[in-house]
Amino acid sequence: MTAQVLIVGAGPTGLTMAIELARRGVAVRIIDADTAPTTETRALGVQPRTLELFEKFGLAEAMAAGGVPVTEFNVFSEGKRFLHLDIHDLATPHPYLLMLPQPQVEALLTARLAEYGVTVERGVELTALTQASDDVHVALQHRTGRAEQTHARWVIGCDGAHSTVRHQIRVPFVGAAFEENFAVADVHMDWALPYDVFYSFLNRGRFVAYFPMPGNQHRLTIAYRPGQSPVGDVTFEELQSAVDRCAPAGARVAEITYAGRFRINQRKVARHSVGRVFLAGDAAHVHSVVGGQGMNTGIQDAFNLGWKLAAVVHEQAAPALLDSYAAERSPVAHRLVKGTRRATRMTLLRNPVATFGRRQLAPHVTARPAVQRVLQRALTQLDVSYRDGAGGTNDTHLQVGDRFPRIDVLDSSRYTLLHSGPKPPGLNAAIAPHGELIDVRGATASVGNPGLTLVRPDGYLALLDADVRELRDYLDDTFTAPAAGEHIA
Repeated sequence: MTAQVLIVGAGPTGLTMAIELARRGVAVRIIDADTAPTTETRALGVQPRTLELFEKFGLAEAMAAGGVPVTEFNVFSEGKRFLHLDIHDLATPHPYLLMLPQPQVEALLTARLAEYGVTVERGVELTALTQASDDVHVALQHRTGRAEQTHARWVIGCDGAHSTVRHQIRVPFVGAAFEENFAVADVHMDWALPYDVFYSFLNRGRFVAYFPMPGNQHRLTIAYRPGQSPVGDVTFEELQSAVDRCAPAGARVAEITYAGRFRINQRKVARHSVGRVFLAGDAAHVHSVVGGQGMNTGIQDAFNLGWKLAAVVHEQAAPALLDSYAAERSPVAHRLVKGTRRATRMTLLRNPVATFGRRQLAPHVTARPAVQRVLQRALTQLDVSYRDGAGGTNDTHLQVGDRFPRIDVLDSSRYTLLHSGPKPPGLNAAIAPHGELIDVRGATASVGNPGLTLVRPDGYLALLDADVRELRDYLDDTFTAPAAGEHIA
């Protein structure tokens, strides 16, 4: 059977996309140029918002069991703590940052995908694509030497920062590149600090972070200013020297289990799609490791696009619904790139006046409750919102486009319609044409609004305090099937 959707890249974003489509009955093919899954600990933290979404796959509990939940975060400047965050009481079922290495995330996703009869085809590289009116022709090269010509109705590039798909559709990154250079190592630390707490130490232009990992290890991350990164293998001496400058006195690297270097150019694409080809994850936006946002943002791209594309594939919605993917996710990517650039510049300050301000003044600012709330929500991605095109909000009053906070009452794959009291007149007639897409629930799930609340399959508000007419208009606008012969150019 020819795939309706071809996904290029089997990292966390591509795997999530494949599951989200496969569980909705879409014929999916997923390929990856690498012959085996990565064994490197690339991304590490799984955000609370991502865990909320993984509950839809039934994977949040398994992920939590394999990772280290971190609720406390401390950042020091020249030996003095200027930021302390505690997220244990956040309004989410997962009030912690889960430290779970990327290989374990991918293994869980791969196993769940296999339950839908889909296996990652490894050692298969996309080399060219050409779009037609109703499908995409692709050229694939197998490591066995076999060349393949095939086609799919849609192609999704989840193939990383150097995306072949992005180059094929000629979509550039925009804005000035912001280069960051890192040395990373998975280590056992010999120190007196608690194991399950995040620490970061800044010292006159130096930055070293310690992320707890399974196995009583830490991911030690050293950031270098442009042009100052060493070359060659990461050595024990390099790591210990960084620890001596950026850790409590007496801290030692006891054992190294992995070490490497990497460079990031923070960027985002000019557009997220061209015709029938979409970009997601690092193929669309590249973020700093500061804040642990990159992998999570890509996974959330997949949840945003997946249900929409499935509705279009099944002719339950017009292709125009897919336009909202870029409209919603591009501002999120822009906001995160901007925020992580600002955070990175702050961490690498070395001017004596600037570092004095960070050390002496910042603690008074970061301790304010309003600032704490903003930082907590940004760190955990609970602030992501589609309400106004800004990519996020810290407004305490719910609006359409915001994350719906009662995730325990939501259907795992469909829209959820909540109402208080008896069903209003005309409700059944309004939803009848689209009944298979909507789970109707009563007053126990209400958020206190007298009207109707409609929550999208990805957990964001479509309607709030609406009447039956508004509900009918929304459903008819969103789920009017395309006319016979309609297609995307």
